Amino acid sequence: MSIEIFVLSDRRLNSIQEWQSAIDNEGFNLKLDRSRPIAELRGYLPAKCKGSEAGFECDHFDAAEIMEETPDIDFDRPWKQCLAFRFGGDFMALWGATAAAAAYARATDGVVYDGESGEILAPERAVKQARDLEKSIPEMLALVNRLAAPK
Repeated sequence: MSIEIFVLSDRRLNSIQEWQSAIDNEGFNLKLDRSRPIAELRGYLPAKCKGSEAGFECDHFDAAEIMEETPDIDFDRPWKQCLAFRFGGDFMALWGATAAAAAYARATDGVVYDGESGEILAPERAVKQARDLEKSIPEMLALVNRLAAPK
């Protein structure tokens, strides 16, 4: 099962470096792969957190189409840009996508739309959510390791 979140904004960032700077400014220990131009993002985007894989899928979508497909959501305005994030059941991918989306939303004066809950998150709330997830990484990884250990 894939989970999707979206950043809706009126502008795109110009480069992965600009996006990485936004992530660094938020204090997230997430390093994006810089081998592709940001305009060519399609599919898996490798990312690391302290040496651990934290990558996620990332694509540019049509903002108007996303808003039209969810008429019951109040987007407050007609956004011009949409960056979509997808990830499966991997906790590090969840955190990586959440942190990257929150930083992107703040840098572009946009919002994060959680496709699962239907919530629209202001950048401040999205950053707080990513920080809360980041604090729980050690506990969640320990739980995963306990569950995966042979009995």
